[in-house]
Amino acid sequence: MRKLLVVVMIALSFVMTSCAVIEGETKERIVAPDNNLSPITGKWEVAELVYNLGSVNNQETDSRVGEIGLFHKDGVVLGQDYTSTPSFKIKKVRTRDYLISKFKLNPASLGIGEDYIKVITIINQDQYFAEFIEVDEDTLLVYLDESFYRLERQLEAVSLEEVERYINVEKNVQRNLGETTDESLSTGLLLGVRTQGFDDSYQIPTWEYRTYWINMQNRSLEGLYELDRILLPRKNGFWFVDQERTFENGIISDEIDATPLFTPDDNSEIMEAMVFDSRERTLLQERPVPSILRNIIFVGNDYVSVENIELDRDERRSLHIYAIDNLSEQKPIKLSDLVGETGRDLFLEGVRSVTAVDENIMINEENVGLVRNNGYWTLKGRINYKENEKELYRDFNIKAIPPKEMVSYDELAIPWDAVKLTVPDVQDVFSSPNNEFMVVITTSHIVIYSLEEYDIDNTPVARIRLPNDSTVIMSEWAVGRYPGIWQNEMIKHGAAELER
Repeated sequence: MRKLLVVVMIALSFVMTSCAVIEGETKERIVAPDNNLSPITGKWEVAELVYNLGSVNNQETDSRVGEIGLFHKDGVVLGQDYTSTPSFKIKKVRTRDYLISKFKLNPASLGIGEDYIKVITIINQDQYFAEFIEVDEDTLLVYLDESFYRLERQLEAVSLEEVERYINVEKNVQRNLGETTDESLSTGLLLGVRTQGFDDSYQIPTWEYRTYWINMQNRSLEGLYELDRILLPRKNGFWFVDQERTFENGIISDEIDATPLFTPDDNSEIMEAMVFDSRERTLLQERPVPSILRNIIFVGNDYVSVENIELDRDERRSLHIYAIDNLSEQKPIKLSDLVGETGRDLFLEGVRSVTAVDENIMINEENVGLVRNNGYWTLKGRINYKENEKELYRDFNIKAIPPKEMVSYDELAIPWDAVKLTVPDVQDVFSSPNNEFMVVITTSHIVIYSLEEYDIDNTPVARIRLPNDSTVIMSEWAVGRYPGIWQNEMIKHGAAELER
């Protein structure tokens, strides 16, 4: 029954486009979205600064007082920030646990006496926009710029036309102010990199993982950091994704773990997944465990793609894609579940492109992964077969575009062939969503170039030395005000600043 509950919860989280409500303590309930409702409506005004947690002085933070907030199910404006594609998430949490774990703040500092509070999170195109605490029907608290502000309702409802009018005015203001305040020229990139090594003692491969952070502001490099693990931004906050290897009773086992960087009470779905994970792992430990190595080949907002190497089966190698929220089940996702009903036909088409189909060929629609190819994320299929009692495999391209749930941005400002003319040893390339800069992966470096009129500036902005046998497994973009938030997150978790 618990397994069924977890599956239902994860399925609901995938299709959330408007508003989900979570209530209770550890066992919480999700209500199906109602696309006709918004948890916050009307016109609001920032009435006062309630508490300043950061280093910014009160005079600067007080500048937010008087800002207007407009809330409609199809558009939100908050001061100079706005979104035309909001989605909402509601959760009921323990007040003390939420404020202490997330902000290191006592509820009394905000004047909150209730044991439980309702928290409303607004998401803008898969990225965090703002989070509100509901004090009562006409009062909200919002966390902005390391400070809490009190909002008071001015009108019960606003029209979409009024929201759009505010958005258009804000766009024009930013355009008139020029590049120095144009949010389209504030961009950051989190690159996840896997580096392969070798364990001489056991004669097996090893893998190390790093996250590189590149922060560009108006074509100038503002931040360059490295973290010795994968830091993944998700809709509900940041997570660590790790590969952990154990040696026990002659068994070598790799596990892929995803850990939220907030307490379970901060998210009921995660609490359920953790409870299930613990029970499932106990059951697995009671069964015969094969020696399996696992290396990560892709990490995205909701999915991780892994190559499994079964040491007990002549190092049989297979590809699998898992939902991050359901890693404990180790249940691969079929291609049809990702791209629709044509998935099986596309898989068979790929198989036939590399071999004749016969009884020796294992057709398995779960044997798929996501990899880089000429500057794009692409779906790859694999078939396993035996020849002279030896385990072999062949890979093939799948003629389908990865769904947006897996890859949110994947465009190139300059074609691959044009990049290769400028950088002959290019291995991979990434373009910023605003065409401000390009990141080129060579055999030995990460090289950052500015883009002018869709041309590469011949002088790199910066070069980062890469270890041998390194491959990019994650590319997550931040624009507007998010680069500052992401950079602070890297620093908070121990990232080292790199030389420029």
